[in-house]
Amino acid sequence: MNKLCFYIYIMKVLHISFHKGCQNDIEYISEQLGFELTFMEYNDGISKGCDKYNVTQERALASWNKHKEFYNQFDCIITSDTAPISRVFLQNNWSKRLIIWICNRFDYANQPAVGFPDQEYYDLINDVKNRPNVSIVGYTPFETYYANVIRGLSIGNECIKPIGKIGEVYKNYNPTQIPDKDKTFIIGPYHNDNIMMNLREKVESLGIKVFNGRYNGPRDLAEFAGVIHIPYAWSNLAFFEAIQLEIIYFIPSKSFFFELSNKPNFWFQNHNCIDKIHLSEWYCEDFREALVYFDSWEDLSKKVVELDVTLHKKVLRKIGDKHEMDTLGKWEKYILLNLYNGYIRNIE
Repeated sequence: MNKLCFYIYIMKVLHISFHKGCQNDIEYISEQLGFELTFMEYNDGISKGCDKYNVTQERALASWNKHKEFYNQFDCIITSDTAPISRVFLQNNWSKRLIIWICNRFDYANQPAVGFPDQEYYDLINDVKNRPNVSIVGYTPFETYYANVIRGLSIGNECIKPIGKIGEVYKNYNPTQIPDKDKTFIIGPYHNDNIMMNLREKVESLGIKVFNGRYNGPRDLAEFAGVIHIPYAWSNLAFFEAIQLEIIYFIPSKSFFFELSNKPNFWFQNHNCIDKIHLSEWYCEDFREALVYFDSWEDLSKKVVELDVTLHKKVLRKIGDKHEMDTLGKWEKYILLNLYNGYIRNIE
């Protein structure tokens, strides 16, 4: 009589990235879904400095030749932060599972980028739809819009947003040392908060206590009263971490944002697409209740005082929990269920 033996095959996944937040997110997902994860910061062995972001045909081949035996140890590879990392595997016909997580425009290049992105790279990305072993997903809806509409490719509309749970990557940090930190709002070092306007000066004129500068990771950020910010990017991974840590964000309402966008020196990624701001995390329906929107500076002053902080943190917790479960379901589909039609192997 034949007997079936069942055993669980633990998937071996390699995550290649430059970004600490992406590293943290995939580590958390591996813990929840039970696959074996290895992290590697991308390198090709020949690039110097920021040229590593500009993955030419030559550099992709160099990385493949340098690490081919290491890469072949894995069942699945995830590339994140900058999609050109995936060229190593697309160009060299990697036959196992490949997931390209686009986090900052699929053709991101560090300038000046001589010879990159090149037409072959665009053709490789556009060919993903013909490769059953490859999935390409944005970490915000704008990523696929940009590829499909602005660049004229056809990559589908799949999206997996970061979860933002905090793991071992952020275990050690040096907290910012300021008096009354829990009663002080933070304004980051970003363009619209500092160059477009002096947001600190404006907010302080409203009688709101603020700290203006860098912070040392999400746990440090959570020790402030909240964040006051004028968005400059379609998505920030720090925002998802903030939801999970119940950090309150105050940002301009859509109408006030458009009003500010008419000021000199206002900067937003792909500014010519600003009418698609609903595709960003700041103004999408998914996180509308997570943010505190202000319609004017007077409205900000009022909402900082009148906001029920305890209630809003409960809202953040509810949103964060739902977002985590929904997102884990998507990653399970991409990493486990689609990989070799499942990871439970039967042996006769």
